[in-house]
Amino acid sequence: MRKVFVLEERTHVSSELQWQFEGETDWGIRGFSSEFNLFQQCLLENQAELIVVINLSIGKQVCLHFLQRCLGSKVSFPMLIFSEDPLLNLEWALRELGVFHLQIGRLEPERIAKICRWHFGATTSGTTT
Repeated sequence: MRKVFVLEERTHVSSELQWQFEGETDWGIRGFSSEFNLFQQCLLENQAELIVVINLSIGKQVCLHFLQRCLGSKVSFPMLIFSEDPLLNLEWALRELGVFHLQIGRLEPERIAKICRWHFGATTSGTTT
């Protein structure tokens, strides 16, 4: 099963993604409000079937702490950052810490879902890339 874990203060992105993957039984969406709990759960998962989305509204320090924790433990799964606000000089630092995609501006859950599907090479019926 492919899994998308979302780190955020409130269940906003995760609930939007649940709608995007509704009816697709091979996808699981789960929200976390604690970076430590997210990290611990990531260690237990098949990392080849995992994507982590971080809503930067949880705080830049929380985000960077999670990314550093991952980098230090040599875990390997794709990470995507969503931020409503511009990242200014933070973009390259995030990429250096392993972030493969940045979604900046208005939340577009359909775009985030498409990126997740693209990463795994999955398409839904009726969807073209």
